[in-house]
Amino acid sequence: MRKILWAAAALSSLVAATPAFAVGGLSFIIDGDTFSQPYSITNTSTAGEKVVSFGFDLSSTNFVFDTKTGGVPNSSVGVPFTPRNNTDTLTGLVKPVTVADGATFFQIDFTNFTVGKTFSWDIDVDSSKSNGNVTVYGNELIGAKAFVDFSNDLRANGVLQAVSGKPRASAFSVVTVTPTPAVPEPATWAMMILGFGVVGYALRRRAVALPQVA
Repeated sequence: MRKILWAAAALSSLVAATPAFAVGGLSFIIDGDTFSQPYSITNTSTAGEKVVSFGFDLSSTNFVFDTKTGGVPNSSVGVPFTPRNNTDTLTGLVKPVTVADGATFFQIDFTNFTVGKTFSWDIDVDSSKSNGNVTVYGNELIGAKAFVDFSNDLRANGVLQAVSGKPRASAFSVVTVTPTPAVPEPATWAMMILGFGVVGYALRRRAVALPQVA
């Protein structure tokens, strides 16, 4: 019984000691023709968090990014990823950004995407099917996934959902909030590779040292 009470007390103290992070906010809506309308994301955080990364994923839909004229099905004219109105400089977009023709995902990173700033870009979306629609509207991307990483080491994962009063639109809605996935530093990668090499060398020496059985 004492062990149970001690464990409960330890758990409650751990929860109390865990800092409460504010979840950053992001406004992202696609309204109208995805070929002619620019895309925009705005940092709407309320506690000063910067937007560090943004990822856009169409793999759960029947659409792809059409960045090359004459490329993916129905691609009479493709539009590559192109920042608009100097918002790349304003937000510190990390370049270069290359989105392959027919890709279903891209991620962009920033160094100075502070609260209240907006990043805008052009890119075409097309059907992945040869007999699909050439014109794709925002509401057809409902169900597509996106995420945004904030400077407080939290990631907001969400999907595009319908927008009331806007029949041709979809907007980003947060579903879960998780810690930002850690990316090993170059020194960490070097140590891991060295460790694998040492283990492999040791196993090889051990195999050579084993007596041969006739």
